[in-house]
Amino acid sequence: MIISAALSGIAFSGVKSGHAEAELLAATEDYAAGQPLQLGIRLKMDEGWHSYWVNPGDGGMEMSVDWTLPEGWKAGPLQYPVPIRFMTGDLPGFGYEDEVVLPVRLTPAVGASGPATIRVALSWLTCSDSACVPGSADLELVLAHGAGKATGNPAISAALDQLPEKLEGAALEVTTQEKMAILKVSLPGSLDATGCTVYPATPEVLDIGKVIKLRKSDGGWEAEVPLHEYATGAPSKLDLVLTGGNLSRPLLLQWSSEP
Repeated sequence: MIISAALSGIAFSGVKSGHAEAELLAATEDYAAGQPLQLGIRLKMDEGWHSYWVNPGDGGMEMSVDWTLPEGWKAGPLQYPVPIRFMTGDLPGFGYEDEVVLPVRLTPAVGASGPATIRVALSWLTCSDSACVPGSADLELVLAHGAGKATGNPAISAALDQLPEKLEGAALEVTTQEKMAILKVSLPGSLDATGCTVYPATPEVLDIGKVIKLRKSDGGWEAEVPLHEYATGAPSKLDLVLTGGNLSRPLLLQWSSEP
């Protein structure tokens, strides 16, 4: 089933599949050639059901997207707001309840002109305490060629505010000892990680059944976390999301063993 939002792309009925409804949103009334524009994929779950984050945890599934765009257009990656932690039966996971908007930026071709038809095929997994049900939808949005005037969209704006951001001067170091990862976090200036919630955004590196609790140490904060049961040897990269506590907005910390 295809839903089309002619020209405005701001709000329209979504496609219901399984235990969620999907909708394609835009924060612009038209597009300008070569000028990036902001879209968002909204997923509204039935009561008692949840969907999954970029690190879905044990037993979940990240949303899959397949774009069909006009020639020369490009789609950036889905961006994921801060999740929550939940259990699906005995399996821990990260994701969203009620609803979530996943922002994404599209860039029209430099020479684009005329109406542009944007299509995306989605697949996702929703779970409750007792069952998991897949869902899928084909969505379509038609935008007119114009000045690329941003109209704003409250749902997209709220999601953008919950995106973890990189911060100059913030750093993460990871070492391993036997089957444990030792995390060291440093933040610039007066930023304080005390009391924040920590989510591992890289799948199958850390044991997500263990809540990460940072403790103050010389020059920053530290935590020891068991490695994931599927981890083979020392990890080569790890992304962490820090949110809440004394932080004014979510932070993304990235570490890699490669130079």
